Amino acid sequence: MQMDQLFEFVYILIEKKQVTAKEMSERFGVSTRTVYRWMEALSAAGVPVYAVRGRDGGIAISENYALDKTVLSEEERLAVLSSVKALNSLSGNQSASLNANVKAAEKLSRLVQDDTDWLEVDFSPWSPEGHGVRKLFGMLRDSILKKRQLSFDYYSSSGKSEHRTVHPWKLVYRGQAWYLLGWCTSRKAERYFKLSRMVNVEQTGRTANVMMKDAGHVKDSTNPDTQAKQKLIQIKARISAGRAFYFLDSFACSEINSHKDGSITAVFSAPDEAWLCGMLLSFGPGMKIISPKGIKDKVLQMAKCVTELYKK
Repeated sequence: MQMDQLFEFVYILIEKKQVTAKEMSERFGVSTRTVYRWMEALSAAGVPVYAVRGRDGGIAISENYALDKTVLSEEERLAVLSSVKALNSLSGNQSASLNANVKAAEKLSRLVQDDTDWLEVDFSPWSPEGHGVRKLFGMLRDSILKKRQLSFDYYSSSGKSEHRTVHPWKLVYRGQAWYLLGWCTSRKAERYFKLSRMVNVEQTGRTANVMMKDAGHVKDSTNPDTQAKQKLIQIKARISAGRAFYFLDSFACSEINSHKDGSITAVFSAPDEAWLCGMLLSFGPGMKIISPKGIKDKVLQMAKCVTELYKK
């Protein structure tokens, strides 16, 4: 008896509580004698299965039994169930996918004895438009699984909007953001696309026939993995008490010193990219750059440009 047959056999018993040997023999394509041998083997291994005699008899399992650690430990079952529940938050509005996730969670719940409500995951924004993230996630997931090309307008960090057609491969969560990884037909290379920058997303109906294994590895500056290889600038800044939470949400620090007034002085590294000064300026008077002088001057120049814009 294979492990997957063992698991399925026990799960069916947990689900139905009692089955006939004929039902199981037809399901697994074996004789009823083999089914009874399986039952005896399970019983010898400590699984509480037994034969019920009489007209309405069959094979049964103890009412309060949950799968023994010979298949999955309690910790492993909790981990699997928690993962399924977490993914339910990104099921989109696609009823078939949502029902499949819900049913999976319900079935797995019967296999555990502990409380599994300790974890809740929701990647959508706090705004009322957050449901759009789930809908988009569902569409992308289905396109990947069904191998369907996607088309959308994409706003890159260069400030341009371009129409893209992509053979989708996988969804990646990295650095507090979701990305779609796939083969871009216009660039003829693999690309990462940040979901928040994708607009007017549609399934084209055409088959996605460029697979990841066939594409080879292409270096790509939009790949989150390459961020560590980009030039990083070490910045030292003082952040007010009222903006410290926002700062810690945005940057990972190598050094933090607290002051009596609640402000902090922090040392952190950031990519030398065009968006950096705008990001630093978003802290307003809540952040003062101490070093390096080059970044300090750029932020000051940008602040002057904003002032001139409003004067006009």
